[in-house]
Amino acid sequence: MLLRCPCRRSGWRSLGWLSSLLASACSGPDLKPVATEPPAGDEPPLSLPEGAYCPPARLPTRESVPELASGARAPLACAASVNAEEHSPVRPLGIGYQRGENLLPPRMAYLTFDDGPSEWTHTFLDVLAEKSVKATFFVTAKQLKGDAGLDGTYVDQAGNSVVFRDLLKRIVDDGHVLGNHTVNHPDLARIKRAQVTSEIEENELLVNRALVRAGAAPQLLGLFRPPYGSPWYTGIAGETAPLASERISSHGLNMMWTITSTDAADWAEGESYSRSLEPVRDPEPPTYEKKMARVRDSVLASEEIETGAGMIVLMHDTHSVTRDVLPSVIDGLVAAGYSFDTLEHYVEWRWGRPSIELTPGPSLYNPCVEERNWGCASFGAPAGTDGSAEVCGRMWLGYEALGGVDALGAPVGAQARAPVSGIVSQAFERAIVELHPENQAPCNVIAIPQ
Repeated sequence: MLLRCPCRRSGWRSLGWLSSLLASACSGPDLKPVATEPPAGDEPPLSLPEGAYCPPARLPTRESVPELASGARAPLACAASVNAEEHSPVRPLGIGYQRGENLLPPRMAYLTFDDGPSEWTHTFLDVLAEKSVKATFFVTAKQLKGDAGLDGTYVDQAGNSVVFRDLLKRIVDDGHVLGNHTVNHPDLARIKRAQVTSEIEENELLVNRALVRAGAAPQLLGLFRPPYGSPWYTGIAGETAPLASERISSHGLNMMWTITSTDAADWAEGESYSRSLEPVRDPEPPTYEKKMARVRDSVLASEEIETGAGMIVLMHDTHSVTRDVLPSVIDGLVAAGYSFDTLEHYVEWRWGRPSIELTPGPSLYNPCVEERNWGCASFGAPAGTDGSAEVCGRMWLGYEALGGVDALGAPVGAQARAPVSGIVSQAFERAIVELHPENQAPCNVIAIPQ
């Protein structure tokens, strides 16, 4: 059976510059792995600590959070505090939009890999380990993995059956960062708002259930990358905020890229996602060697290299060409004086907070408030000065869903992630709130009375 990559539709080819942008972020054909094992089945009933309870309804929505509903800006006199990226309801807090100055540290490369884990991911991790490089992986729970998703398996060259969820655990164990790339890799500009919500929230849920099954701690996915870069790389975002914007803003930072390796623009001769299925190719596909050279040059011959500017490099761990060219890309960047880091560390460098504290918060897009404090409500202390007196980001969403200050009281300690269990929690006057991304909403947030 031959399956086509959604980025290669003839209707999109006719759009010229637009088709090239879409192709640069294409994820390849929807192919199934060599073998799968049955899904683990329904999750066991949720077991809450004695007296603990979940929110009575879903987390705050666009309609219940004025900042998200209206996108209203504060008086223009405050606009000087907004940086050149012009974050707004049209451009969620993040990095890598096509306009705006480069706000990355000089000679710093952030390698990012989309669409995995795949049957090539273990080799990517081997290369990164050998080169002592940390990267960011934007993962999907179902796309390219067959009906079993992250519970599916493939057979490696030695004949061993490898489970995708074990690759997720290795990514984390090796010190890399996981980001959210939706469940099924849809174009967010072409689906309804409820579907956008489902794509983001279900992916976090399935990724975390897979991590727990693999023996790893759950992880809130505070970094998000929209498939194809849409709607920001397709010319859709304009005066009216795309439906995707506020849903992304209420879940994580929008992490785009500054350089595409072009690895997903096509499939070379002899290149595939799966050893058992071949993708549909263009009538005149590039040779394997020519594509390797193109991918390498897209990074190493870029303007950023010439100027020493920081870069976020878009690659895909679903392409064997990328796997084979990765060592020379890393070596070339090192020769040009570059160091490497994860996007989570960039977030902490730029905003002084982890990603899960930055969105959405009570002052989202308020130009009278410093960006790093958009995500926080402060209690009795100036914003950004005392973590034990503020409620931020994802915790703020849960706090509000559980009744806020009226039900829980003010914070009495800073939010923290337990080193063993991985659970993020914060103590309030009347309860401890825990965030459980491995649980189905609304019980991905629970309150334990004190």
